[in-house]
Amino acid sequence: MTQKSILITGASSGIGLDAARGLRDAGWRVFASCRQPQDCARLQSEGFESPRIDYADPDSIVNGLAEVLEATDGRLDALYNNGAYACPGAVEDLPVAALREIFETNLFGWHELTRLVIPVMRAQGAGRIINCSSVLGFVPMKWRGGVDTHWKG
Repeated sequence: MTQKSILITGASSGIGLDAARGLRDAGWRVFASCRQPQDCARLQSEGFESPRIDYADPDSIVNGLAEVLEATDGRLDALYNNGAYACPGAVEDLPVAALREIFETNLFGWHELTRLVIPVMRAQGAGRIINCSSVLGFVPMKWRGGVDTHWKG
């Protein structure tokens, strides 16, 4: 049986890093992507393949996915859209530009990566796409109005 492959975004810390480690331990070939080159280097030193993917940088999305597909002979069994960020603060204090950046990253960025992965999975006849979102889409929290706007559920 061929080893299953997964691309995880936002794997530099938190849920993404924990998922990367857990899936690697379960036998998956994990591509643990990060926004920052130094985070990719740290994960590579831990034995991960770690392409740079920043949802706010369309070229990094295309290049990072191409790196994964080159390494797997064009196959990808799963995509875990985990990367995201927030801008906490009182809603009236949040600049519109900050909210635009959140949407660019947390909505349009993961959409672009997903849009590029779907044809790959269709061509191979299988695949899974998992979108991680914030609990703040369900439960409001003080100073998190800008986070609530990025719920992807």
